[in-house]
Amino acid sequence: MPRETIPQACDACRRRKVKCTPHRPCSPCRSIGLNCRSTTSRRKKGRQGRSANVLYELKANTNSDAIDETSSSGIAPAEMPNDTPTTGYVKRSGLLDDGLVQSCAAYFYSRMLGTVPILHPDKFQEQVERMNEYPHAYCLVVAFCAFVLTQTGYLSCHQGTGPDMGRALLDEAMAARRHLDPFSAPIQLGITIAFLLYGCHIGCGNQRQAYYFLREATTFYTADMLDQSPDEDQPCFSGKLFWLLLISERAHAIRRRRPVTLQITSTSPTLNTSPLDTFSVGFSHLVDLYRPFDESFLAIWNGNQPICTRESLVQLEEHLQRSVPADLDIPDILLADLRVSQQWLRTMIWQLATTAGFLSSTPTHPSLDFRYPLQIARDLSLATWKLSRESMETHGVGLIEKIFEVACTLTDVMACLSSTGLRSSGFEMGPQDYLKHLCSLVHSLHGGRKRFLPLLMAKVEHTLPVMVMPISRHLGLEDLGNHDKGEKKGFEGAGDVERDLNWAEMSRIGDMTPDIDDASLL
Repeated sequence: MPRETIPQACDACRRRKVKCTPHRPCSPCRSIGLNCRSTTSRRKKGRQGRSANVLYELKANTNSDAIDETSSSGIAPAEMPNDTPTTGYVKRSGLLDDGLVQSCAAYFYSRMLGTVPILHPDKFQEQVERMNEYPHAYCLVVAFCAFVLTQTGYLSCHQGTGPDMGRALLDEAMAARRHLDPFSAPIQLGITIAFLLYGCHIGCGNQRQAYYFLREATTFYTADMLDQSPDEDQPCFSGKLFWLLLISERAHAIRRRRPVTLQITSTSPTLNTSPLDTFSVGFSHLVDLYRPFDESFLAIWNGNQPICTRESLVQLEEHLQRSVPADLDIPDILLADLRVSQQWLRTMIWQLATTAGFLSSTPTHPSLDFRYPLQIARDLSLATWKLSRESMETHGVGLIEKIFEVACTLTDVMACLSSTGLRSSGFEMGPQDYLKHLCSLVHSLHGGRKRFLPLLMAKVEHTLPVMVMPISRHLGLEDLGNHDKGEKKGFEGAGDVERDLNWAEMSRIGDMTPDIDDASLL
């Protein structure tokens, strides 16, 4: 049966990207009370003033219907408060209860303020109290709980809550967000919601959606829409928002080879750190780690600017060593993110030196040595051996992905060693031990086995097949050499991660690394 064709969709259906019907007014416009009209002349793309926004028309219809109902009943219409807009959105009943909200808040504010100072606990509680009347507050609270469930180690501490709850909360937050006008609420609230949704999508492996919300948050900030005066109650806390966005954007840009928006200038907020506040101390060290990875570095990293010197890479390496000193005394939860991020950034610098052709068997600096990833893996292994599993699981998928990338680089370098060079000697640890330990971290940390272990084992099988059986025995698993046929079937989300990884770039490391003299190994 031939399909009925429509010569031209009406303006409202075309803007909303919904299926139009031939008769006028069309069914979609008639069902929600929109003015159905078709423009004969071709218009430019994009909004054409206030009348081009369907949201304004929908709100106007909703408000007029409410006025008609109150007028017919003889009751004078009450003025709507400025902070309670009508959205037409129906909340999903029974999804979010007070117990879950308070449990997520307790977990987040007892562990995450040193790495994600996005919202002060008092401000969050204000939004919780307003969530039943204020749509923006409801969206923020739902996004906050979804963030805790998908991006942190909350599920490992609360066995009664399943991973499906996090995805359900994310779907609810996204549905609520689609019905909000971001310009009808304080911009800082919009930035917070966008950042939380960014973290949720990262935790679920939705990289494109995550990048969209990260760019939305940074765009709001750079557009100078943020209130110029700091938070009167928590001025130091509100100043951390800029640095949190900057760290997140730069880490994402290095991972996914994206551009950045935020830059450090003389007008950037100042970090006021109190020695007694361990969360502030930890966050200041995290900021220092990412300071030099600016637009100039990313232009070189993304291949847009070929100018790079050995001295600049050596300076970056030395900066990373100073930013997180070996004797830093802060809680394990803060130290876990710092140590793993430090070793991951050292690995990224080494990869850049590899691409630039600066590596040598007789380097002028240790970071320019072909064997340097062995030292990085050693430092990461020693650091994580000293940390509790809970402290690492707190940081969720982001920390596991960094360990995964360090392990992949280690595998490439180990592929250039002979079997003698892979083994440890006496009581000393060797490259095999480092790789086994990093694989055990990916396997044991919550969320690592399903998403990253099959990819890591595929990397080992392709590059260093001799290590598949030793790693499998170390993990207490069956032979993972045939994971494509069996084991990989149960790994949810692995396909999304695999598409985002630059396997070609990873394989180039081994191709550009010459055979290493085993006699000179660490």
